[in-house]
Amino acid sequence: MIRLFFENNILVLFSLPFIIGIYFLLNFQTGYYLQSLTPDFGLWNIFFVGNSIILKFLSFIIININALVLNRIFNKNEFLEKNSYVVALLYVVTMSFYNSFYTLDGLLLAHLFIILMFLQFLQIKQNIDARNLVFNGCFFAGIAATFHPPIIFGLPFFISMILIAKPFILREFLIGIIGFGIPLAYGFIFLWLENDSQSFSFFSQSKLVKLHIDFVITLIIIGILLSLSIFSLSARLQKSSLRLKKQIRIIWIFILLSIILGSINFFYFLQIEDFSLLMIPLSILLSYSFLNKDNGIVAAIVFYLTIFYSVIKFFI
Repeated sequence: MIRLFFENNILVLFSLPFIIGIYFLLNFQTGYYLQSLTPDFGLWNIFFVGNSIILKFLSFIIININALVLNRIFNKNEFLEKNSYVVALLYVVTMSFYNSFYTLDGLLLAHLFIILMFLQFLQIKQNIDARNLVFNGCFFAGIAATFHPPIIFGLPFFISMILIAKPFILREFLIGIIGFGIPLAYGFIFLWLENDSQSFSFFSQSKLVKLHIDFVITLIIIGILLSLSIFSLSARLQKSSLRLKKQIRIIWIFILLSIILGSINFFYFLQIEDFSLLMIPLSILLSYSFLNKDNGIVAAIVFYLTIFYSVIKFFI
């Protein structure tokens, strides 16, 4: 299965809706992941009061889009010598351990706009005018923050990503700040006009989100795969271009931000949903764990066990 997704055969992407559909069906039959009746959409809660079936259907669509766009980023920026579609599979499987996978909420929409942010930032090159890319990337990050307010604290990290890609230019710096601030300004003005500030909170505090034991199991599995990835990636980076090295650093910056936001959410509210942001950059990095001849077999076994557990958990 993994080998099929590593081959340059775009037809394997047609299997993604079926894989996602299986997870949705299993959760519908078992109710393993309890869904809040009032999902949190950050500054836009008033627009998303609707039928739960519609929200589930929209989640199905967004998960597919996220996986496809993330894989597009991977191939477009040549993280490997040839096209591969394993990133989409990794995103789907790892996201299936989070509530946001099964019904639309602000966090899943934030995933979409963070992925679009990466689509812009990873195209920034040192010797080109990057004003459009900086503005668009920060604008998408700002939209993500309106749907999931903790991302507001990520602005210094987003600026750091830009500075990794190219030297500091005041005009681009200011354009990035403006791009990030515009969606937030509209969002907070809307809350003020609607007198709806009581529905807003930086961290969702839904009591219906259960802390599953599989969170610990997936952390262990991801830790193993990430360790194998780092080993393979370090060998690759020794022979890679400067651009790829910068792109990997940008990804590590977002990993750090995701760990900080996830840790705050976990220690203060005993919720794990913010850790799902890690699945965006890790889907790219984990793909390297299968490349090394010595560790590739171990990585494949671990990933097959992950897929097996992601399905069997519904029956435990």
